[in-house]
Amino acid sequence: MEECLTKPLTTEFSGCLVETPACGFAVRFGFSYLCEHPRHKDFHPNRPLSGHQVDHNALYRDLKESRRSAYVAKVKRFVEDLEHGAL
Repeated sequence: MEECLTKPLTTEFSGCLVETPACGFAVRFGFSYLCEHPRHKDFHPNRPLSGHQVDHNALYRDLKESRRSAYVAKVKRFVEDLEHGAL
């Protein structure tokens, strides 16, 4: 769990800030992940990371947007393949 980083969302869940979570506690929710670990609140940082301040809301939003963009690009390629008879 040393790699875990979350942002508070509700009392039951935190937003996972790991780019590609591999643990069993990360649950896909749209283009984001929720952390269901019993100690999810312990992963909220109380200090700046790597010596500088990190905007955890922006990081959560950027990860979500990045996943959304990757998904949309994959769907576009699939549709293009269908239109060109590649599938």
